[in-house]
Amino acid sequence: METIDSEVNLIGNSRVWLLGVLLTEDIKQPRLDYALSFKNVVDAQIAPNGTEVVFVVADFWKDDTKYPKSSIWIAHTNGIETRPFTSGPRTDKMPRWSPDGQRIAFLSDRVEDGKFQIYMVPREGGEAQALVKTKGSVNDLAWSPDGTCIAYLMQDSEGDEEMEGKEQKDDPIVFEKKPRFGRVWVVNVKSNENRLVTEGNVNVWEFSWSPDGEHLALLVSDEPYEWSWYVARVAIVAAKGGEPRTIFDNKPRQLALPRFAHDGKRIAFLSCIWSDRGTVGGDLWIIDLDGSNPRNLTKGWSCSISYFEWIPDDSGLICVGIEDAAAAIVKVDCDGQEKRLWSGSVAFAASDWSSFSISRDQKTIAVSREDLYHPMEIWTATLNQAVVSWKQLTHLNHEPNPNILGETESVRWKATDGLDLQGFLIRPSGAEKDKRYPLITVVHGGPGWLFGYRFQFPGYNYLYAMLPTRGYAVFLPNPRGSLGRGAAFTELNVGDMGGKDFQDVMAGIDHLIEQGIADPNRLGISGGSYGGFMTSWSVTQTERFSAAVECWGIVNWLSFHGTSCLAKWDEIAYNADPYEVDGVYRKFSPLTYVQRVKTPTLILHGELDPIVPVSQGYEFFRGLKDNMVEAELVIYPREGHGPLLEKKHLDDATRRIIDWFERHIPAGTA
Repeated sequence: METIDSEVNLIGNSRVWLLGVLLTEDIKQPRLDYALSFKNVVDAQIAPNGTEVVFVVADFWKDDTKYPKSSIWIAHTNGIETRPFTSGPRTDKMPRWSPDGQRIAFLSDRVEDGKFQIYMVPREGGEAQALVKTKGSVNDLAWSPDGTCIAYLMQDSEGDEEMEGKEQKDDPIVFEKKPRFGRVWVVNVKSNENRLVTEGNVNVWEFSWSPDGEHLALLVSDEPYEWSWYVARVAIVAAKGGEPRTIFDNKPRQLALPRFAHDGKRIAFLSCIWSDRGTVGGDLWIIDLDGSNPRNLTKGWSCSISYFEWIPDDSGLICVGIEDAAAAIVKVDCDGQEKRLWSGSVAFAASDWSSFSISRDQKTIAVSREDLYHPMEIWTATLNQAVVSWKQLTHLNHEPNPNILGETESVRWKATDGLDLQGFLIRPSGAEKDKRYPLITVVHGGPGWLFGYRFQFPGYNYLYAMLPTRGYAVFLPNPRGSLGRGAAFTELNVGDMGGKDFQDVMAGIDHLIEQGIADPNRLGISGGSYGGFMTSWSVTQTERFSAAVECWGIVNWLSFHGTSCLAKWDEIAYNADPYEVDGVYRKFSPLTYVQRVKTPTLILHGELDPIVPVSQGYEFFRGLKDNMVEAELVIYPREGHGPLLEKKHLDDATRRIIDWFERHIPAGTA
């Protein structure tokens, strides 16, 4: 029996819903509550003296707020005490210690849902006080080196942008006409005096203080739209105010994390061709303050550097990175020499990507850490010349149930051109090693992302982590174009997305078949974002898959270019003119070959997705329906780009994915 709240169309085997939950009596409970019982424990910030760590504890989902609820906690590095530090009604995030370690500033939307303001609280705790009331929402903050001021990042409060005026029925929406620039402001923590730093028509994406507090290093672009980040450049500006002065760009590569050396004479930053702002890992560069002598310290490395801090004498930097999907701590000298301090089969987590914080004496770092069988917790590591010693500070997440977790292992295979590749295989718990299992391949987004040694249940991966509990093996490949193998590996699919990276995935599936693990007659595929593109691309290139689930994926590169907020990215990633007749945009669009598709395909999409607009889902559904392919399209109201955040939507999507694969691919051994 099916109940549909709002059905738009029902013809043959092709169905589309704009709203509502499709419930079927034979769908089993996929343990949603178990997965959502884990917390997102991130953004570990160690006190300057190394005695305490503040961090964020957040939900992976939301019910009635704009963002998942979160609070700030504090833990002593001696392991004696861990306790909540804030208790806002919605989202408290980004805790940052004052240089003297006596105060903590953070962002909160406790007054107005979704509008973040700066708050401050003493180290001993107490009532948080608002520092400054701004017209807009604050995006980032950083204490000045002397502790007298806090710099913060905020968009202009006036100007037309994509959706401004939508709620006023008679007003037009002016698109990219009057930009709202992101600017750096500074507020005095005693007087609350507030002043603008970055002047002119320049958008600031990131900033950091110089050690003497006289300048700020910036990542800037000429326009404030998301696509502009892909052509951003490194600049500096006087802390007293002025127009930023560009010192470096690295087109077509992107840039991130500009940081001054302690002597104020050089700036370090990261660079690579990336897919998403905030998800970075690549080469480590340094440049002199006047823009001269830029040099890549890690050229040719197999490690993707994701965060760093200068060591006190400026002879090098302490970095965290990802190498062969594992976490690594590395010391890099300014002459390019490196020393691996530690590596392990774990993952470091941050609000966006891997990072750490370090005590003033640089003897202790704090991270959020997880692995294949343990969820995120806060850890510290003591650094010395010989060994890195780890200590787990928190135990906020419960111990996972081994009967629910699948058995995960790293797997390796060769590409058709001989390239060494790596990924992960999740077998059902207690799987028989001499039996074949139906295999669901999940392709990650990006493509500049990766499957690492992460706990699979919470967050994005939850949609697929339930499949081993239903008798399916799950394959998580890291094809060329992924992070975690150095910048050169990440850039291997530039101009060829859907080419050799697709072949890499298929070669991995063939390897698992040859190993007697996967049943060649019971194959499925899924993925979100770029993984959604790879899913729709796969079903146009082969009939080997018995079912597909495509989540918020790209199906028409030209219309994606015209409607996505990331429009510049696809030009860089394909190194091509979008409007070239019969060029690579048409060549690699799944919609070009939709008449070939035979695979039953479920399409999931967020209604308000600015990155891969919902029109992509409609286009593919229409093409499948017109060609009599069994297809369903489900649109989730209020959701943006995946992963889904509303609890009811997560529940609905999980049930649909499991039902779709169980309907078309029998589970069990063969």
